Amino acid sequence: MAEQGHTVYLFNQGEQLVDKGMVAQYLSPKVPVIAMDRYPLVNKLCWKINALLYRLGARFSFHEKCKTLLLLFAVIYYRIEVVHGHEVLVENSRLTTLCRWLSVPVVITDHGGYSMLIKMGNWSFVPFANLGKAVVAVSNNAAQLLRHSGATAFSEEMRVLGARIMAADFQSEHNTVQQGQNAVTAPLTVPVVTIYNGVRAASAAVLSQVPDRRELGIEPTDLVFGMIGRGTEQKGWHYAVDAFLRLLENNPDRAMKFLCMGEGPALDDIRTRLGGQQPAIIFVGNVDNPHQYMPLCDIGLMPSCFSEGLPLSIIEFYEHGIPVIASNLGGIPEIITPANEAPGGQLVAMQPQGTPQPESLLSCMQQYIDAPAALAAHGQGARRIRTKFDMDTCAKAYQQLFTEILA
Repeated sequence: MAEQGHTVYLFNQGEQLVDKGMVAQYLSPKVPVIAMDRYPLVNKLCWKINALLYRLGARFSFHEKCKTLLLLFAVIYYRIEVVHGHEVLVENSRLTTLCRWLSVPVVITDHGGYSMLIKMGNWSFVPFANLGKAVVAVSNNAAQLLRHSGATAFSEEMRVLGARIMAADFQSEHNTVQQGQNAVTAPLTVPVVTIYNGVRAASAAVLSQVPDRRELGIEPTDLVFGMIGRGTEQKGWHYAVDAFLRLLENNPDRAMKFLCMGEGPALDDIRTRLGGQQPAIIFVGNVDNPHQYMPLCDIGLMPSCFSEGLPLSIIEFYEHGIPVIASNLGGIPEIITPANEAPGGQLVAMQPQGTPQPESLLSCMQQYIDAPAALAAHGQGARRIRTKFDMDTCAKAYQQLFTEILA
């Protein structure tokens, strides 16, 4: 939107956690960043006061309070006309405070936070979601969950898995569940619209940095499975690695590799379990830009657990004509097997507790070995589907929404 002439600011509320290389890669230089670390002396003082209060027994973060004040100041100082947030509006979220104190309209893009709460049977977010002017769902699945408030039941096993995943990786949603207020206290009145994620095409400069396969121990004839994401339970790394190991056993004459792009506790566990004894599995750690390694792959994997929005990594695999095997979960079917279009991969059947069926995952992987024509056809489908998720289309949809809200 900045490139279309609008004035856009980015408020970075997790500056101490953000990969600065990734921010530099994806954020336009036309977008100024507002963050605590842009004021080093103030930021340092706030951290020192935060530490002192913690030692004195304070049960709140002074630094987070200051961050909220910075957001309020920025909205007033820069005369912001609309705030677009990517964290859900729940009782204790920063944007809920903004809605209570200022009259600026707030639009929330839900990347799966509300869907997770719904699967946990928790609708306490509804009155806070209603403080916004619109909720943008990144998939039709997420939009349908929101519109049919209270109508969908999920298994207790799934809720146990969800509680564990949210505690590890989704703090705001986890805190909401911990408060224990599950009842629908008000109808959801905020408009819910679907806008698919947009992804910029990889630049020629990035593609020029793709290493040769042999640099990573991959032969030209190897069939390469690839997976990228946080190294957490939700992403299904253990399911992917276990299926790949079984695939190696079942196909001793087929040379294969598994390229793992990411870091986190699940990947640490896998490394420990393998003990460096499986050269077919290659760990490259976190990558600033996925397009540096994705072109080395033949097949993408995403056997996610519990909940997903609309994963950007599937779109990024598609850019290189790489089909993806992914969980039949959340908005994933809308991008793997879209209606009235050739598929861009295969869907893995799910178990009642919200985890991928191991046999289904293995069968999907085996199919691409047994049927190279299917692999090629799904690769062509992937390229066609990719065109639906370009950044210009996404930006125009948001611009139209913001214009309607401000009218």
